[in-house]
Amino acid sequence: MSGFRNRVARLGRYRLRIVLVGGLGGLFVLMLLALGFSAWALALSQRDQSLMADLRRLDTLVARYHSDAERYLRNAPRDYPDYFRDTTLYFAQLKDDVEQVETLLASLADQRTRSEQTPWALLLLGPSATGTDPRFDPLRAFWRDYRSQLQQALGPDADEPRLEWAARHIVEQSNALAGRISGVGSSLQRVIKSHQRNARLIGQWGVMLTLIASALGVIVLIRSLTRRVGATQHGCEQIARGYFGHHIPDRSNDELGALNTAINTVSTRMGAVLRLLDSIQRGADLRATARDVRDALGAFLPADWLGLYDNDADSRSVQLREQFPELPTQGIEVAEQTDLQSGKRFALHEASFALPAVADALSSRGFQTTLALSLPSESGPGFTLVLAAHNAHAFSHDAQALLGNLAPVIAHGFEKSALSEQLLLAAVNGLSKLAESRDPETGNHLIRMSHYAHAIARQCMDTIDAGEALPPGFARDVLRFAAMHDIGKVGVPDSILLKPGQLSEAERTEMRMHPLIGGSVLRACAGQLPESSRDLFKVAIDIAEGHHEWFDGGGYPMGTRGREIPLAARIVAAADVFDALTSKRPYKEAWSLQRGLDYLREQSGKHFDPAVIAAFERAMPQITEVYERYRHV
Repeated sequence: MSGFRNRVARLGRYRLRIVLVGGLGGLFVLMLLALGFSAWALALSQRDQSLMADLRRLDTLVARYHSDAERYLRNAPRDYPDYFRDTTLYFAQLKDDVEQVETLLASLADQRTRSEQTPWALLLLGPSATGTDPRFDPLRAFWRDYRSQLQQALGPDADEPRLEWAARHIVEQSNALAGRISGVGSSLQRVIKSHQRNARLIGQWGVMLTLIASALGVIVLIRSLTRRVGATQHGCEQIARGYFGHHIPDRSNDELGALNTAINTVSTRMGAVLRLLDSIQRGADLRATARDVRDALGAFLPADWLGLYDNDADSRSVQLREQFPELPTQGIEVAEQTDLQSGKRFALHEASFALPAVADALSSRGFQTTLALSLPSESGPGFTLVLAAHNAHAFSHDAQALLGNLAPVIAHGFEKSALSEQLLLAAVNGLSKLAESRDPETGNHLIRMSHYAHAIARQCMDTIDAGEALPPGFARDVLRFAAMHDIGKVGVPDSILLKPGQLSEAERTEMRMHPLIGGSVLRACAGQLPESSRDLFKVAIDIAEGHHEWFDGGGYPMGTRGREIPLAARIVAAADVFDALTSKRPYKEAWSLQRGLDYLREQSGKHFDPAVIAAFERAMPQITEVYERYRHV
């Protein structure tokens, strides 16, 4: 059934040609019918003429028949030799004339029978077409009686017929027979005139109906084409005026419908490209730009999911930055990147896909088609854009080609938005460095604890409870913002921050205000961004305000407990304390990694979140590697 529908749909693409050919074929059939009826009417006229010729021969035969009988009566034989002569001559002629009459009457009957077997004659020419004359049957009945009486007059002896009696019977009855034949002839003349009149009407009406049907077909076709061509012209004029995205309202599946569909596709794609360019010019952050790219690409790519990935500096792995709509990040958060085929900017997962692990994870969630687009950047490693659709083979070749041509524009938009973020983050990181320089802690503290926190966050991504769903790029944000945890110390006086001895209660209270100061600083930074981008500093604010809170509520400055403390703050709290314990300070020696881990275990459920400590233990290989690389003893 589906194959039949597909064939019907393919035929629909040639509907105009089918209509034109069908119309011409219909007119040709009408012409053939008109010619056929005309030819049939001509044949009927010829039959009528043949009937009339037979009646004339019959009338002539009867007249001669009557004349021979009168002549015989005038010269009737008076002796046997003359009678024998007449028996030989006249009787033989008489029998021959009777047989000829029988033959002519049989011919007339046969032609009538064939006429009655022609239903079109009755339909088109009326009842008169199927008979010869209403008095034809009485004529044959009269002839049967006439011949029977003639046989009786001749007598039973064929060798000695009563010729005189027979001749007398012929003279007496022949006038009646001739009158009946004349009546049939007159009636047949009327029938012939009726046939000729009907035949003319058939020809005239046939030509008229053919012309009317032709005119109506041409008018309907011209009106339909004029209306649709007018809509096409109006749509092209609207697009030419700059109304990109304007659609020609034509759902027909014929040649003109295909043209309108192509024009609508061009209009939609031009509108999408212009919206994309406009959004790139106005975009101030990556999330807003990614959302605008998704909306613009939706005009020609039926994508059900879009993910934007940051390329690592080595270009061998990527990390999810933004996604629409939000999906659980397990399996798609971080992935190794394989090389695309030479000369290609993008790849489908059916062929050579750049992120096999991501394709597999998306396939397990019902996405049958996945496409990765490489977006290189001149100022950094760039991005990878991933599109996924639930339908198989959702991205056509021409849509892929258009996407490849738009890749530099999209890459420029993301690069521009990323540069704005990087400038702001650089300024905030400068404040963090300033705060670190005022604190008598050892070098590389911010680097170590940031990477510790990043390793813990990556472990948390796959194990955190469903009630604590994490945004895309959570681990990356922890890495970027963990160094800002003590940014609030820029607001603490040097007399307190650099005091060598014990702090007084008042000084300790003021010192414990630095998390709130850090939150205020970061909120001020977020306020400089567009409203759609202010979530950029959410993780940083959570870390700055909550990294001194304790899991059992014994921390400061708010005394928040349990999971009311943001996860990023709980992670940074463990990473910060661990680095402080395992680093050398002027007032203490560095602890070993095992001793530091044992302390975290002791404080699990008190100072630290048990789930975070479990993730910490799973991340120990990465933490040890960071420690060895940036250690300060």
